[in-house]
Order: sequence, then C-alpha cells, then structure tokens
Amino acid sequence: MIKEYFSFSKNQKIAIISIILGIILSWSLYYYTPSYHRSNPKIDSLTLNELALQIKPKDSFFKEKIQELSQLTPFTFDPNTLDSLGFAKMGLRPKLIHTILNYRNKGGQFYSKEDVKKMYGLKDEEYVQMESYIQINSVKNKWNQTKQQANLHIEINSADTSELVKLNGIGAKLSMNIIQYRKQLGGFYTINQLNEVYGISPETFTKVKNQIWVDKSKIQKINLNEITYNELNQHPYFKGNICKELIDLRKKKDYHFENIEEIKEIALINDEIFRKIAPYIILK
Repeated sequence: MIKEYFSFSKNQKIAIISIILGIILSWSLYYYTPSYHRSNPKIDSLTLNELALQIKPKDSFFKEKIQELSQLTPFTFDPNTLDSLGFAKMGLRPKLIHTILNYRNKGGQFYSKEDVKKMYGLKDEEYVQMESYIQINSVKNKWNQTKQQANLHIEINSADTSELVKLNGIGAKLSMNIIQYRKQLGGFYTINQLNEVYGISPETFTKVKNQIWVDKSKIQKINLNEITYNELNQHPYFKGNICKELIDLRKKKDYHFENIEEIKEIALINDEIFRKIAPYIILK
C-alpha cells in the first residue's frame, strides 16, 4: 500500500531525473569553472516549477489513497446483533451500515465470516481489519427460523420491542412504531388496528396476523365524564371536531353521560365511528 504513494509515471520519472541532472550539472560547473567565470548557480525557477508540476500527484490521487488507508477501530462483535451506533463506532461508512441493517431487517442473517465478507459495499481491506473480531453466535438455519416464527403467538398490548422484532417482517423501527401508536390509543382491541401503524404495509400485516393476538383487558379506558378537552384531543380517534362536540355535549348534560349511546347524538359519530371509539370509553 505504501509503495503506491511512491510510484510515478514515465513522464514523472523523466522530470525527476531532469531536475537531479540539472542540479548536478549546475554545481559541477560552479566548482570546476574558474572563479572569474563563476555565476550564481541558479536554475530557472519557472523551469523548476513546470517540472515540479509534472511530479505533483493529483489531489484525487491522495484522497483515494487516504480513503484506502483509513483505519477501522474494530472490537469483538456479532454482525447479527450489533446496532448502528456500534458499527459507526467501529468506523464503518454510513452507507455500508445502512446496507447491513437493511439486509437484517429483511430477514437476512450472517451464518459465517464469509457471509460478512460478501456484504455488498464492504472493501477487502475493511474486512481484513475486522475479520478476527467477528464472533457469530449460534444462528438457527432458515428452516428452523421459519418454523419458530410460525409458532409465535404474541400479545401485542403487552409485548416489548424484543418480542415484536421476532414477528415476520417487523424490525426495530416498526416495533417502535407499534409501541408508540399503542400508547397513543391506550391499547389495541383488534389485531386489524395494526394496519393503522405507520410503516405497516398490507403485505407485512398478512405475514404477522396469525402470529399476534390482543388482550382487551389491557386497554386503558377513557372516563368520558371527567377527561379534559386537551387530554381527549391527544387520542387518535377523538382529535379535532369529534373531541369538541363531545365536550360540548357533556356540558349540555351537566357534565355527565348516563349511557354511552348518548354520544350518537353527535352528527359526526356514525355507526362506524361509534364502533371504533366505544371500546375506549367508560362512564363513571
């Protein structure tokens, strides 16, 4: 690698030799010429500059070599579990990190060091630096993994990210989206609500619908007789006009609903919306 820094083209070699010979000739004339014939041993600066330009490597050349010599700071890691921060700490390029995580999120796994070496975008010199630090824990083959996923039955009102990522097609980002939306709702009352989660495509839902279930008892109910406008307006199903109409109707009823059916007096709440919001309402 270092040798590449000191390799020159044919023209560059000729230029170097010309400079050296010019210097030797100048000093020879200076020392072997009688003193009264001596002049200042100066080489035309313009000529030297022109020759020097011929041997000056292009900026792109240096940049390329510097990039090739960039050092990683590897540590013992499992490519199947290390997160983006870990890869960044090691010194991998952002584009390569994205490629690795995208590969894993789509269900890909590394079964050997050779699998890592084949990763698209990974340079040979980068692999050489990290090879001895790669430590892959026992990875089940794809058949066993598929079988294990088929046996999953996860309750999505209580599952954390570590459980949700076991679902087919659900990675770290989607698992966080599920939990965030679950928190906003107060829980799911049907698995079909997973279709409302940002990032969940119909194809992904089809993959996971037989692996999940909901425990309705875990839903956080809304006491419609006590909740404030600002609190109710935070719920995805009650935002905007529905929230305002409910609070106004409650005022008309002396701040007390007797029966949940009373909210149907609001024109905005048709049968479809009523079925959607009813599981979250309680009257006390």
